[in-house]
Amino acid sequence: LKTHLNAQPLSSMSPTMVFRREEAADEDDWGKLMLVVGGSGGPKIITAVLQVLINYCMLGMPLFESVARPRVHEQLVYHDSATTTAEKDLLEQGPLIAVPERTHNALLSRGHASLLDVDYAGTVQAVAVDIETNTLSAVSDIRKGGTPAGY
Repeated sequence: LKTHLNAQPLSSMSPTMVFRREEAADEDDWGKLMLVVGGSGGPKIITAVLQVLINYCMLGMPLFESVARPRVHEQLVYHDSATTTAEKDLLEQGPLIAVPERTHNALLSRGHASLLDVDYAGTVQAVAVDIETNTLSAVSDIRKGGTPAGY
């Protein structure tokens, strides 16, 4: 049995907490917890988590839609070539997840010469706190059946 005490993990969940600070709060006040997001999926974790954060916090999408929305991933080198991957997958429970053709065209027009459809672009779990009611909403990614592991 071989052990590595100082081994670095190959990836992480990219756990991210987003806080909303009140306008009159002092600089040391973190504010109120608004969103917690984490993921799985190897090198696609960071881009998956980031896209959920953008969808929810900046675009104002509902939490479920923010997590379920199709994703794009730029690996820089994917199978020995510079490739941008765009998610396209018919899920076991029925719905098709696919990056819209408009997004494909926009990427191509911006110089992404190689665009590859892939069936998996990472998995995200998220919990949001409603700022008005202080209630929690949780979403487990539909890419893994919509339930957390171990449930």
